[in-house]
Amino acid sequence: MDKTILIQPESGLNFDWKAISINPSAHHEPQIDLVAYKALYINKIAQARACGQEPILVSLPIMDENRYFAYITRGMSMQERKNILYWLGGKTERLRNIHALYNLALFRLAATQCVHIIDITSPMLATAHYCELLEQDGVTLSAEGEALVNDELIKSRVHEAAA
Repeated sequence: MDKTILIQPESGLNFDWKAISINPSAHHEPQIDLVAYKALYINKIAQARACGQEPILVSLPIMDENRYFAYITRGMSMQERKNILYWLGGKTERLRNIHALYNLALFRLAATQCVHIIDITSPMLATAHYCELLEQDGVTLSAEGEALVNDELIKSRVHEAAA
C-alpha cells in the first residue's frame, strides 16, 4: 500500500495579534481552533484511505516562544506588546503551550485513527542547540532544521521497510 505523509505545519499560533494588542481582555480565537485542526486531519486521513493510501502523520516541529513573541510584536508599541503579554497570562511560555497542545492532539489523533506518526519533535528537542534549527521568527525551520526533519523522515521509511 502506498503511503501518504500528512504534514500541517500550522498550529494554534495564528491569532489576530493586532486585535489582541488593541483589546487583550476580549476573547480571541486562533485562525484554526483545535476542533477544526483535528477535523482537518480526520478529513485528510479519510481522503488518503479512500484513495487506497496509508496516511502517516508528522508531529509539529519545535518552536521558540521568545523569538516568536518578538516576531509577532515587531513594529508594535511597548503598550501593544504589554497587552499581548497580558493576554498570554504574563508569560511567552503560553505560546509554547498552545503549540504543544496542537502537537499532542496529533499524537492522540494518530492513536484514535490508527495511523502511524513520525515524531520529529523529540529529536529536535534532544538537540543541544535546538534554537539553531529555527529561523529568527521562532517557528520556521532553518536549513539545519529542515535537514534534521528530512533525516527523520528517511529514518522512518527505512524502519518501515525493515519491519
